[in-house]
Amino acid sequence: MAVVYRGLHEMLQREVAIKELLPSGQRDKETLSRFRRESLALAAFRHQNIVTLYDLVEKADSLFMILELVDGPTLHTLIREGPLPPDVTGVIAARIASALDHAHFRHIIHRDLKPANVMLTKAGEVKLMDFGIAKDVGLEALTQQGMAVGTPSYMSPEQVTGAPLDGRTDIFSLGVLLYEALSGARPFHGKTAGEVFAKIRDGKYTPLSKVAPNVPAPLARIIQRAMEVKPEDRFPDAAAMRRELDVFLAQEVQISHAALLVAFLRHRNKLTETEAQQLLRPQELDAAVEVFDMPRSGSGGSLKWVLAAAAAVVTAAGAGLYLSQSQWAPLIEQLFR
Repeated sequence: MAVVYRGLHEMLQREVAIKELLPSGQRDKETLSRFRRESLALAAFRHQNIVTLYDLVEKADSLFMILELVDGPTLHTLIREGPLPPDVTGVIAARIASALDHAHFRHIIHRDLKPANVMLTKAGEVKLMDFGIAKDVGLEALTQQGMAVGTPSYMSPEQVTGAPLDGRTDIFSLGVLLYEALSGARPFHGKTAGEVFAKIRDGKYTPLSKVAPNVPAPLARIIQRAMEVKPEDRFPDAAAMRRELDVFLAQEVQISHAALLVAFLRHRNKLTETEAQQLLRPQELDAAVEVFDMPRSGSGGSLKWVLAAAAAVVTAAGAGLYLSQSQWAPLIEQLFR
């Protein structure tokens, strides 16, 4: 539908993202309407976790959205490199739920929530984007009645069956996204879209506890509830899901959420050590090293890390428990002394 360029606002010396509707889209009424609708949706939002629209420009028979430039990877890229830790996933989930709550309050349903539409900035922010098929519940639907719209693997049962939609469809998609983030695999898959749709409709997927047994039970329960087949069995709204995530994070994360994401991006080599030092306070950087990084010097340090990891695994396996960051970080700190 569109191509995105990296651009520069010369007068303000600010880098921006420029989204141009392709010529084929200009000639298609529905595509043109979607592009304008996305612009209107973004213009109505004022939220730190939703990408900002600066302007909509029409020039030389083309439409351009001038958007905030997000200087970081997509969640899709990060998941492709390996599953995300539970605490990092929880922080990202809470930020997305907050963004959805903001959008739903303004009667906008995203309808295409997936890892490729979530980005992390180098400053540890989470950005939800691409409202290209968003639906304003106060306006007439663009699609024909009963027509499924979205990305198959992340659709809700209501989407695949053509039932009426509300904000709970995005909650289901968020559950699917989080399942994939923690396990590295999509819960619903098949050789054809029809097979995927049938599994989504019937709620047939391998429980998260089977594919990612390290996930804390409270977080697994949140995701399971979000992925219930019947909308009434899910969270009533994104705000309710956000509250549950906040309770989980209060127990699991002992440093600032932004610092945790910055540390994780540093761990995944998405920003340099210098960039991390500029963003994190010394004590946060030290905590980040303990949580994510291998020791930086000395062969003995590497051995200690292996011993610490082995001890944590043995302890967890023997007790049948998940060790939270607050439990295992002090153990590692003692071994490094």
